[in-house]
Amino acid sequence: MASPLDYDPKFPHCWSEYPREKVFGANTNAFSSLFSGFSTCHPIYQENTMLLATRHANYPAAGSTEEIATFMLLPSWNKNMTTNPYAPLCRKYPHMCKFLGTIPLDQLQYAKVSFWKNIQKPLSEHSGELKVIAIWSTKGRVCLNAHNKDWL
Repeated sequence: MASPLDYDPKFPHCWSEYPREKVFGANTNAFSSLFSGFSTCHPIYQENTMLLATRHANYPAAGSTEEIATFMLLPSWNKNMTTNPYAPLCRKYPHMCKFLGTIPLDQLQYAKVSFWKNIQKPLSEHSGELKVIAIWSTKGRVCLNAHNKDWL
């Protein structure tokens, strides 16, 4: 869910909303395959996309006997999460969706990225804090706890 020109090249996959970026190896439908294993999802800040990403992470976790954990990084423009589109879905499945914490607005900043050269336009500022939510299968949660019971 990033441009192939600004994603971290250490990762083998990139998803973009722009079909023209297929030329650079980007996948254009982030929801064409199920999330699996342990992953991080930081979708673009469009309400529908954030809801779809949260729902998409829930599907494999709900019915899987595999170790699955997707750590969602989702903005929150409201401290009690009542207006965020993904919040009702997280509350509906508390056994699979765990609110892990909040990164306060004053702690959010973009890192200086060495592979993004000659930037003409500065990145926009964050407008809300960031929620960290785990969406996991039972086996994924058990695996994380077995590896280090104090990780959380």
